[in-house]
Amino acid sequence: MQSRHAKSTGTRLDPVARRAPAKRTAANTASILKALTQEATAVGLDSIAASSIAKRAGLTTGAIYNRYENNDEMLVALWEQVVAQKFGDHIRETIHYLTAQEKIKLDPNLIARLERPSSTLALAAEFVVVAQRNEVVGEVVLPQITQWLYDAGLNKHGSPMECAGVALGASMVLGSTLRSFITTTNPNLGLVLRGLRQAYQTAQPTTTAPPVPKPRPVEANTGNAVRDALINATAEVMAKTGFANATISRIARKSKLTSGTIYNVYDDKEQLMNDAVVELLKATQYQNLVAKQDASQVQRPNFGLTDSFQFGLIPERQTWLRFRQECIIATRHHRSTHRQMRKVVNDLDRQMIDAFPKIHPDIINLLSAGEQAIGYGFSSLVAYSDQLPRCDFNAIMVQIANQNIG
Repeated sequence: MQSRHAKSTGTRLDPVARRAPAKRTAANTASILKALTQEATAVGLDSIAASSIAKRAGLTTGAIYNRYENNDEMLVALWEQVVAQKFGDHIRETIHYLTAQEKIKLDPNLIARLERPSSTLALAAEFVVVAQRNEVVGEVVLPQITQWLYDAGLNKHGSPMECAGVALGASMVLGSTLRSFITTTNPNLGLVLRGLRQAYQTAQPTTTAPPVPKPRPVEANTGNAVRDALINATAEVMAKTGFANATISRIARKSKLTSGTIYNVYDDKEQLMNDAVVELLKATQYQNLVAKQDASQVQRPNFGLTDSFQFGLIPERQTWLRFRQECIIATRHHRSTHRQMRKVVNDLDRQMIDAFPKIHPDIINLLSAGEQAIGYGFSSLVAYSDQLPRCDFNAIMVQIANQNIG
C-alpha cells in the first residue's frame, strides 16, 4: 500500500522533479550571463538595464532580480565569470614576453589581441576605468588587478627596471584596447612590443634622474569665460561620474552657472562633452609635442618619451587623466564623441610629422601609436599600484629613442 500510494501521488518522482528545475535554473543563469555580456558590450557598463537583459535572455525581469540584487552585482558577476580570467591571462602573457630573459617568440595570437582587441578585452578596459569610481565594482576589480601586478613583479621587492617592465607590459595591454576605441585597430603594435622588449633587455639603469617637467595646468582657454567654466566643470564632473551620469544640473552647479546658461551655449550634453574633449585633449597634446621639441633641441637622450610617465604621476593632473579615460570609453557608444576623439588623435600625428621633418613619417607614426597606447594604459594603472614612481621608465625610453631615432 505504501508503494502504491507513493506511486499514485508521485512522491517517488520528486527527485526527478527537483533535478528538472535545477537544469532550467542553470540554463536560465547561463542565458542571463550571455545576455548581460551582450548588453554591456552594446551600451556600456554604466547603461545596462535589467529589462533589456531580460528581453535578450527571453526571461522576465523577476528572473534577473532573483539572481542579482542590482546592476552593480550584475557587473561583478560579469567581471568574475566572463572578463577577469581572459584579461588576467593577457596581462601575464604580455608582461612575460616583454621581461623574460630567455629567448622567446612573440605569439601571433598576442599580436592579434593587441592590434585588434576582442569585445571581452573591451569590457575589461572599461571595467578598469569604471572600478575607480564605482565602489561595488571597485571592491572586486581594484584588489584583483593590484594583486596581478604585484605577483608579476610590480612591488617593493622588484628593481626599478623590473617594475618598469611590468608596468609597461600592463600598460600596453590596457592602452591598446583603449586606443582601439578611437582608432578601431592598432596596426604595428606588435612591432612596438618587440621594440619594447629589445629596449628592456638592453637598457642600463638610470644613474642621473631626468629633469621633471612642469607642464601648465590642463584647463580650457578658449577666450570665452563662460565656455571655459563649463568645459572645466564638465571635466571635473565626468571624471567622478562617467559620461552617462554627468548631468547638466551637476555641471551647472560645479560651474556656478545655470542650466539655462549651458543651453544658451550648447544644444545638449553631448555637444558640451565633445567641446570639452577637443579643448582639453588639444591642450595636453600640445604640451606633449612641446616636450619632445624641447628634448630634441637640447639633445636629451630620451627624446622626451619619459615625460609622459612623469606627467601621468602629477597629482594635479589626475582629474584630467580620469576625464580622458571616461572620454575614451564613451567613444564606444557615442558616435560624435568618437569622431572628435579620432580627429584630435589624427591631428596630433600630423603635428608630430610636421614638427620633426628629418624623422621618417613611419617612425613618427610608430612612436606616436606606441606612446598613445602606453600613455592611455599607464594613466589608468595609477590607481592600481603605489610602485609606479619607482619605475625606471627613463632607461627603457632612452633605448627606444636610440632604436628609432639614433
